Formats: sequence, structure tokens, C-alpha cells
Amino acid sequence: MSGALKREHFLSVDDYLDGETLAEERHEYIAGQVYATAGASEDHEVVAGNLFAAILAHLRGQGCRVFKGDMKVRLKLNLQDLFYYPDIMVVCDPGDREPAFKCRPKVIVEVMTDYKSDHVEKLFAYQQIESLEEYLIIGQDAAKPQAWIYRRKNGWQKEEGAPEGVVGLECLGFRSPLADLYVME
Repeated sequence: MSGALKREHFLSVDDYLDGETLAEERHEYIAGQVYATAGASEDHEVVAGNLFAAILAHLRGQGCRVFKGDMKVRLKLNLQDLFYYPDIMVVCDPGDREPAFKCRPKVIVEVMTDYKSDHVEKLFAYQQIESLEEYLIIGQDAAKPQAWIYRRKNGWQKEEGAPEGVVGLECLGFRSPLADLYVME
């Protein structure tokens, strides 16, 4: 995580979760280390907000919950606990009811500044989540709309771009014109 602030001592999961309830800024947790997350740009918030609203409207009444930005996902990687704050997370498992974090998302979306440098760490970690079916990455630059999606189909398959200008989450039956995600009104 480039630009992150790091505490040099080990912090337990319980201490991390307690601290997050009081913290003014968000922190991600990786194997006992805590990293402050950077604030989001206006472009980032426009894309994430538009996609969140579209997914929320699409899923209304279908038993899935959609979270934007402030809900943590918890996972274990090599017996180590990790907590990230995805930009958007869809949880359809009715048993995933922990109020401070979710463990079994169906979809995770990240809005990123630089796909090539930003996605590798989280891509690997997210692919270890057994319930995850799709991981969507959206570029935040309106001048160059981009999307990449990883789908679990006999392993993970990557699809670049938005075919015909449409981004879709197959497991949710969701489709949206990519250009609509960049509209600032």
C-alpha cells in the first residue's frame, strides 16, 4: 500500500476493531500491522457513488446487502488476518451478520487511480475469499473510462474493458453503461 502510514508494533484483531470504532480515519489491517488509508478524490467518489446507487437499486428486495466504502471485509491469508475497506461490497449470505465487518462477500468493487500498480495485492487476497464470485476494478479517470473484471469460472478469469461499453456483474444479473458511472450530476 503506497503512501500508507504504518505502526511498527503488532496489534491484535480485537484491538484493531476497537480502535476503528473510535478512529477519525480508516485503517486497513494486515497481519497485525495497521495502515491508514488515503482519502478519495472527487472522481473516485463519483464513480463509486454512481455504481453503488445502480447496484443498490438493481438488488432492492433480492436479499443482498450493498456496502460503500466504510464496511470492512475480513479474510485470512496464510493464517494471518486481513481487513480491507472495499469501495463497494455485495453480501448475499444471510449468515454474514457481523456488524463491524463481512467475511463472505459475493462481489467486491475497487475504484482505482492506477490499475497496474494498485490492484495486485488486493487481487491476490480477494481471490482467496471462497464466497467471492466477481471482483470488479473501475478506473476513476473520466477521460479514460476503464473496467477490468475477474470472475470465478474454473479458476479466475480476467476480462478487460467493458464489452460494447457496458460493465456487468454476471452473478448479480447487473449491467450498466460504463459511461454512466462517470456522470457528475
